[in-house]
Amino acid sequence: MADQEKPIDQTSDLDNHSKYKRNIVVALDVGTSYSGYAYSDKKEIKREDINLNEWTGNFTHDKKAKCPTVVMLNEDKSFNSFGYKAEEHYAKMVKNKTHLKYYRFRDFKMKLYHEKNVTETFEIQDERKCISLPAIDIFKHAIKALKDHFEEAAKDRGVVFKPEEVLYVLTVPAIWSESAKEFMKKAAIKAGIAECQILLALEPEAAALYCKTLPDRMQTYSFEPGTKYMVLDMGGGTIDIVVHKIVEDGTLAEVYKASGGDWGGTIVDKEFKAFVYRLFNNEQCFNQLWEIAPRDALEFEREFEAKKRQISDDDDDDISLKLPDRLKMFANLELGDQKNDSITFAHIYVQNKEFREFFKTARDKIIEIIENIFSEVGNFDFIILVGGFSCSHFLRKEIKRHHRFSSIKFISPKDPDTVVLQGAVLFGYNPRAVTARICRYTYGIRVNRPFDSKIHPESKRRIIDGEEKCIDVFNVLVYKDELVKYDEVKTEELYSTHRNKDRKFVSIEIELFQAKNVVKGQLTLVTDEGFQSIGKIVCKPPENGWPDRVDYTAKIYFGQTNIRIETYETANKVPMKTSFELD
Repeated sequence: MADQEKPIDQTSDLDNHSKYKRNIVVALDVGTSYSGYAYSDKKEIKREDINLNEWTGNFTHDKKAKCPTVVMLNEDKSFNSFGYKAEEHYAKMVKNKTHLKYYRFRDFKMKLYHEKNVTETFEIQDERKCISLPAIDIFKHAIKALKDHFEEAAKDRGVVFKPEEVLYVLTVPAIWSESAKEFMKKAAIKAGIAECQILLALEPEAAALYCKTLPDRMQTYSFEPGTKYMVLDMGGGTIDIVVHKIVEDGTLAEVYKASGGDWGGTIVDKEFKAFVYRLFNNEQCFNQLWEIAPRDALEFEREFEAKKRQISDDDDDDISLKLPDRLKMFANLELGDQKNDSITFAHIYVQNKEFREFFKTARDKIIEIIENIFSEVGNFDFIILVGGFSCSHFLRKEIKRHHRFSSIKFISPKDPDTVVLQGAVLFGYNPRAVTARICRYTYGIRVNRPFDSKIHPESKRRIIDGEEKCIDVFNVLVYKDELVKYDEVKTEELYSTHRNKDRKFVSIEIELFQAKNVVKGQLTLVTDEGFQSIGKIVCKPPENGWPDRVDYTAKIYFGQTNIRIETYETANKVPMKTSFELD
């Protein structure tokens, strides 16, 4: 716990990554539904200099820029396969009736968004809910699979590099919590990537950088200083929104805090599945199909995904999906029954209007949040639509034709589902592209203060080193909605006492908290309602243990893609062995 604090300056050293050669930048995207990577070995990048991997699978020879986010584990919980290989292996195992010995994990990325207390020990279940494993291990497998695939593909292309010359850029939603971002870094470290070779890129920011740097077919849109625009990143799991203004030097600055929610494309998938459940009078029909015929289940899902992108309100033709033969086995009704004309022996038919209703929840939520931002920020010059969900012509049209947005121009880049990946490569070469960001929360640390009976509650009075202290005081470092520059640092002078022998080898901990509603100048405690711990800055003791009193300085950066921390002994500036640990 920090015993004493005093802000002293707001300047910064260069970011850690500038100390290392970045001959190759590799962007890794572990998505909700699909994953992939891109890389480049050229700092002066043209579009053709960014290499997107082409995955082959799904029981066809089609080449895709991304593969399914599926992790398969063996019976002993060791790694088996990832992506298309995991799907193909599972299908073979079902055929051989050995699949029950293996464990599949899908749709696990959204667990980080929904989990309020993200820790290294927090667990997720496999698809059949047979086992629970630390989520960090599942993410580790996914990241390592992408990393290993890159290394093999680069070698095949004749790309020569030393492992330490690669910078890995992990894409994360801008609306993720700080603990979720830190979790991803730790998963990457477990996957074999050195911490100094990891950089986080916020997904909508990466998309913006791509559009600004490599405009291609968007030459008619201005990215000149003063331009204000929104990036609407519509992915499989989340809707991620940032609003930027281009400053005089051509860099980007946030003008509204990152916003969004869990209204991505998987909401449409859930609505469709609910429709099929009602149709078949069986809520387990999809799970049952996956158990006995995963290839049929995959083909059915892929066909629906294609229809999801193709749906239009320009005609009223019914949407037809081929009905897998084995899915019919789980229908608690008579196929061909005249009372149910949505199912035949070969197809499921969905009325065009009803199919469009699958989008209603996502569409309404997206429009609502754009309206809210619009009312606070005012007009934008344009809105950039990216992400796999933005491939839906119907959804794009629904957003564009809303009456509040009639005066706004919309940009839909070519291949919107790979824009984030390619932009993340660019970000790796220029991590200072966004020079200022707006804090989504009020952040601070837990400190002790001299006890004052006039303002401090009696329950927080403690005697520490012979002095009366009020514990659990929240010391604000930055406030919610505060604009923080990339290089801006909040510096705290702190001390910790270790007079007793049993404290000589005890780590010094500085606990970071976040809150939404903090009134400036008002006493607040970290035990008050609405406060959440996001982790601890842990300083390890030296080999001979701490002296009786340790005076140290902590520098905390809030204007980068994730919170960055440095600590050193105040008197001699010697860096301390510091790590950021999740609770």
